[in-house]
Amino acid sequence: MSSSSSEKDPFVVLDWLYTRSLEGWSIESFLAELMHQLGEVGISLCRVRIGIPVLHPLHVVSAYTWRPDRGVEIETYSRGFDVTNAYLGSPMRPIFESGAEGGRIRITSGTESNRYPLLVDASAHGGTDYFLQLLGYPDRSQPPASQEGILFSWISAAPNGFAEEDLEFLRKIHKPLCMELRSLTQKNLVKDIMHAYLGGYSADRVFSGQIQRGDGDVIEAVILFCDLRGSSTLAEHYGFDEFLHVLNDYYGITAGAVLEAGGEVLRYIGDASLAIFPLERYADEREACEAALSVSLKAVANGERLNLDRSQRGELPIEFGIGLHVGTVMYGNIGTATRLEFTVVGQAANEAARIEAQCKELDQAILVSDRFANQVPKRWLSHGHIKLRNIKDPIEIFSPQ
Repeated sequence: MSSSSSEKDPFVVLDWLYTRSLEGWSIESFLAELMHQLGEVGISLCRVRIGIPVLHPLHVVSAYTWRPDRGVEIETYSRGFDVTNAYLGSPMRPIFESGAEGGRIRITSGTESNRYPLLVDASAHGGTDYFLQLLGYPDRSQPPASQEGILFSWISAAPNGFAEEDLEFLRKIHKPLCMELRSLTQKNLVKDIMHAYLGGYSADRVFSGQIQRGDGDVIEAVILFCDLRGSSTLAEHYGFDEFLHVLNDYYGITAGAVLEAGGEVLRYIGDASLAIFPLERYADEREACEAALSVSLKAVANGERLNLDRSQRGELPIEFGIGLHVGTVMYGNIGTATRLEFTVVGQAANEAARIEAQCKELDQAILVSDRFANQVPKRWLSHGHIKLRNIKDPIEIFSPQ
């Protein structure tokens, strides 16, 4: 039941908002705590959704939905969402296209609300009234997912829907809520960009404060170095756009396999990539080596399937070599004071690159060091002790049989 208008003081919620925001929280905890605050002032809700634009390689919108029996759930929407049935059949669409900053639809059987699957479902779960608030959508000729706006949709669980004092209360706290969400979105944006460009392992370290030149740790890791063969031939054969497609296909089957298995791709070096499997993530060195070998074998198998398809289309094959090694590396920031890179350096990383360089010489797709081979119980073919460029002592190199 709604409380009286004198009890619905928006400054109580706003004081909570400003105080709590100084302590730090996520969008999920923000929404969960907001629902508690609104319940305290007597606003009964059965569903609340926040839609926020994101800058992400795959997604354009993140939606946070609260329900009393399920808490906060997160969904992401890809480009093209604005032409899906989920959007075209939503109650948001006519309100957005009308140019209004908000709108209301009472949820009653046999009325306008029956046109929208969302409201029919809400009615089945006790929903009685739908209230939408929009902020930051200046161009209604463009789809909402292409703009920087924030939406709130509220569905009441009160028997008679939203009282007028409920709606006025939500209007008064709307902009401050959006300002806090904008701040939290920027924080998430930084995280998303860092994860996309640095990888999760490195991004989390940078975000936690390892941002000065020289910041880093000495770690044990399996190092995977992968290089595209015949890149000059491919670049000459294809134009710039097509060659970029070739590179993306190549990285999709090699670096993609690393990421799917939980490894960290640290650098793309032209047509080569450097990845690690930190031993701290695994039970022991053997388990990390087995994970890296499994990734490498999968990448080769994926490459064979891709090349079969390419040959049927008359395309040149994509061939590559992978070098695997394990050892101690320095993992941290290198570069200038104002332009840094978070990566690994050290003899073990250099040795991994030199091992991979032998793939072409020995006509092998995968080569590993003796230390790596000793960790994995597998039939190996030894290619003898090889003197690698700029490496003092020869290393025995193996390929999987």
